[in-house]
Amino acid sequence: MVHRFFLSLMALASFSAFAETPVFEMAHTWQGIPGIERTAKGRVFASWFTGGPKEPAPENMVLLCYSDDQAKTFTTPQAMGLPKGGTRCFDPTLWIDPKGRLWYIFNRGNKDTAQHDVWARICDDPDAAPPVFGAEFRVGYEGPYAFRMNKPTVLSSGEWIMPVTHAVEPIEDWFAGPKQLQGVGISTDGGKTWKLHGALEAPHWALECMITELKDGRLWLLTRTGGGFLWESHSEDKGRTWSKAVQSTITNPGSRFFIRRLASGNLLLVNHFKFTGRSHLTAQISTDDGATWNEGLLLDERNGVSYPDGVQDKDGLIWITYDRDRQGSGEILLAKFKEEDVVAGKNVSGEVTLKQIISRLDKPKLLPANWDPALAGDIVMQRLINTSAPRVKGAHDAEFVCVGERAYIVTEANDLKAGESAGWPFIYATMSIVNLKTLKLEKVIDFAQSEQVFENVTLPVGACFVPRIVQKDANTLRCYFTSEDPGKRQSQMWYRDFDLKRDDFAPTIHKAKIKTEAGTFDFQPQYFHADAAAQGFARKASDSSFFIFDSFKKFEGKLYVALNNFSGKQNALALAHDDLITFEVLGHFNEPQAEQLSESAVNRLPDGTWMAICRNDKGNYHFTTSADGRTWSIGTELPQVPNGANSKPTFDKFGGVYYLGWQEATKFQGVNRSVFNVDISRDGKTWQRKYRFETPKSFQYPTFHEHEGDIWLAVTQGDKDASRKERIMFGKLEVVGEFESQKGQKRIDWPPPPPPAPAMMKHGVKLFTDREYVIDQMPDAVRDLPFLRTSIEKIDVEVSKPGTLYALTPTIRPKAASQEDALQKAGFTKVDVPETQLFPGEINRVSLYRKAVKAGERFSFRKLVLLIEGDGASLREFKP
Repeated sequence: MVHRFFLSLMALASFSAFAETPVFEMAHTWQGIPGIERTAKGRVFASWFTGGPKEPAPENMVLLCYSDDQAKTFTTPQAMGLPKGGTRCFDPTLWIDPKGRLWYIFNRGNKDTAQHDVWARICDDPDAAPPVFGAEFRVGYEGPYAFRMNKPTVLSSGEWIMPVTHAVEPIEDWFAGPKQLQGVGISTDGGKTWKLHGALEAPHWALECMITELKDGRLWLLTRTGGGFLWESHSEDKGRTWSKAVQSTITNPGSRFFIRRLASGNLLLVNHFKFTGRSHLTAQISTDDGATWNEGLLLDERNGVSYPDGVQDKDGLIWITYDRDRQGSGEILLAKFKEEDVVAGKNVSGEVTLKQIISRLDKPKLLPANWDPALAGDIVMQRLINTSAPRVKGAHDAEFVCVGERAYIVTEANDLKAGESAGWPFIYATMSIVNLKTLKLEKVIDFAQSEQVFENVTLPVGACFVPRIVQKDANTLRCYFTSEDPGKRQSQMWYRDFDLKRDDFAPTIHKAKIKTEAGTFDFQPQYFHADAAAQGFARKASDSSFFIFDSFKKFEGKLYVALNNFSGKQNALALAHDDLITFEVLGHFNEPQAEQLSESAVNRLPDGTWMAICRNDKGNYHFTTSADGRTWSIGTELPQVPNGANSKPTFDKFGGVYYLGWQEATKFQGVNRSVFNVDISRDGKTWQRKYRFETPKSFQYPTFHEHEGDIWLAVTQGDKDASRKERIMFGKLEVVGEFESQKGQKRIDWPPPPPPAPAMMKHGVKLFTDREYVIDQMPDAVRDLPFLRTSIEKIDVEVSKPGTLYALTPTIRPKAASQEDALQKAGFTKVDVPETQLFPGEINRVSLYRKAVKAGERFSFRKLVLLIEGDGASLREFKP
């Protein structure tokens, strides 16, 4: 039965029953992590949790429903534990003890108070109509942190044993991370008291252990990890002491599994088998106490299936519940089968039922009626604050993390002029700290600049470019930046750690690493290019502009990020190793190479497919997909992005909804990068617009992050310079999934734009119609002369008045778009003056040419030629 969510208020009374009581409707954006039990008389109970925008969240709550018709229909879910005071309820488990009582066991956790413990409610007669549960009580464990996921086990000794994950120190977070230990709670008095035993260490994300009593009397503990295998330990004294945990031979993608002994004496394991991520949930049988397992019965091959729990009834039927696509369709599913079906790998009993739905999210429409995305964008922009230091003249490309009540925003900046360039050695990396409660800028700390002396190394001359940031642990932020001097050396990405307790940076910096098929190297573009070239990448190598680009994304306990060599037009998906030093290239996506793809944003669709959206300097954004993150499709345009500009995209997922951000080519008041759209989707296929940012200040290179139920953003904006790269703005986008009221709100009435600056050869004047480049330097011979502002890509002009015509084109050098041959064929002669830096970048150092022209002469040049009118000459464009 598929039903909507209704939660009963009476569920928190001292005693609770499933009776005819008033209910109220609640909107939910996710649900998952189920449990199941079946009474001797056939009643089936199912549990799971939901609430808030995701898990973990302070709004998480635990639910229960039941069925009296063999799981054909289920009662309305009832709340068995509601959040309060920032304490969430999560990970419910159902278990019928030897006395026939039904235990509803769940966890409560509060990261602010560092209180994390196990709670339970007991129903003495689970077959009663209605079943009545006692008040919740704490299952006492020593220590400051404990939680459990899976069912207890009754040992041959009569003792009850419960799998527990715990820590020996207070944890001010939802999870204990590397401080987590695996152990057991043992009760010798029928569950009245419990004593904690065992402190097994295992890799990061070791948790959700299960215990099986082997035929030789030993206990076998298995636990999930993030390392691709379950880990195991044994106890020879019924759980009091344990062997050192080691890696088992059972593969697992870092997800909960289920193991239990069947009535036959064989072991049943429900786990991911021959999987890609959380896929291919499979039931397997072992006849030799877990030494080997058969191929088993495939229960669900789809991506996003996880967290099985199960029970075997008196007739031998096995009931398994699990979830799928928690933040999408949010399905709680049921599979039924017998042991002989698992042995045969197919339905031989005639009783196999797969993919039956117990519950599914019934989500509201993506957008409310009459939603105005442009008004929504205006509302957001009016509350953004400037986070750049007063001395800053140019700032761009920010990234941030939120920890507690503060946002830590890193960006590239300079104190000399608006804009940015990898060729400007005066660009430095800086951090701004903003209080999220007051939205006040508390501090700005510069952390890397050209030739800076650290305790262990001195940086070389060059820009400190494209900083990125990630939270390393509870006390540390890791800040990355790329030191580069294009055309003179290989760029190198470094990192510097920030101590949250000291509120200051470490005195040392260290080199980040890149891992390719050839080995592990310094994070430099030459190794990135060599890896791609070995797989058919044909573009020439670049020595600069190689960095982490997209925001870090976590999937199934692993951290991923997109890599970008901007100047080389090269992209890849990388896995961040646990040390956050090494970035392992998984797969390159650069096709079609005829385009100029760079600066990608990546995410995973509901079926597990990777998708990347790539900036294209030759036109519209391109999208590429991959089933495994290693082999990618040829990029193509998609209809949801019809007219993109060459700028950074974003691709995030908040509250089960995808947020796709892209720069529209439309120019608001003639300003480039002045329109940015944020479209939303639940399936990654059908999109609707939630925000449209239109502003003459530009809205470029935003980044979005969720923190404690709110989405925050940082974005580049400016007022005067053509680039609009002058400061970093920061503020709140929304409460996750909510739609801010637009009643009584009005659009921003932007003042009319100033008249366009004349195309004169002066410092800071915009050069081209389709780029934001401005004049940096010029030969004295053309200073203050008028020029014809056209596209950078192609110029077609006719002389309307005779005179002297000057031309600037890049000096011949590798990768420079020099048109010297074309100019000379057209009768231009080179002027003997030093080359100058027309706009940033070594390849944009130009030489000067001259010709006496007559009225009616026509010239056509490809990228890049700038024509300057001297001595009476005048030009106009024509269409060839």
